[in-house]
Amino acid sequence: MTKLIFPTFLASTLLLSLFGKLTAEELLVAKICPVKTSISTKQTHLGILAFSKAWFHSSRSQASYIATDNATGVGLEIHFFSNINGQLKGRNQAKCDKYRMLQVRKSSINLVNENINQLDIPPENTEPFYDGENLEHGRGNHYTPADDQDKPWEGQVQRSSTVAIYDTPYISDAYGVEGEDITIMFETCVVCERENSYDQLLSCGQWGYTREYIGGFTGWTEPEFIPVSCQNNASETFKNTIEYNESLSYHYWINWR
Repeated sequence: MTKLIFPTFLASTLLLSLFGKLTAEELLVAKICPVKTSISTKQTHLGILAFSKAWFHSSRSQASYIATDNATGVGLEIHFFSNINGQLKGRNQAKCDKYRMLQVRKSSINLVNENINQLDIPPENTEPFYDGENLEHGRGNHYTPADDQDKPWEGQVQRSSTVAIYDTPYISDAYGVEGEDITIMFETCVVCERENSYDQLLSCGQWGYTREYIGGFTGWTEPEFIPVSCQNNASETFKNTIEYNESLSYHYWINWR
């Protein structure tokens, strides 16, 4: 069972004083975003979206919660925990068949035949969600991904959430624009997937990282994490990105399948 570390159900941050007393095997929660929907004009809470404390890695190796001088990327585990109103076998007030994670990214780098705003999946994937196919994710009682090289723990550790994703983005210096900072932003949203009706975008969180350009032999500094900000609804940029993505358009209001 996951040890979920935060003071109250709707707490916004983990008590920083606890971090030094915890092990990396525990879920260190840094930000909690309420997930809710409107039912008959009334806001109904369906659960929470929990963002872990960020860690750092060097091209998917040497992961730790403290950035080293050669760090190039960050890492985050993101968990959705449904409450009694949102549980599929509970009240399921939104009438969902499954909860999914959908993520888009915005990059300030040299892109070849790519848009600045993209659906955050490999181009070969056949569905738009992050919790599927060849991306690192978990559902229910599960173990963290087998690849621990870019994680701040060894081996696989247990987690328990409705659905979770594990993201360790980084950009090689070769893609940086000379004289400009590297900034990568993400927007992660919970989706209520319905088999016989329209899907619904629920609440989201925006986060990312930046690497300052300092020139010389160093080029760019180690990443600085951009803290999570909660959103009750997906942004217009998010909606436009998933609708007009070149590799796989996700029209959540029609039967896109």
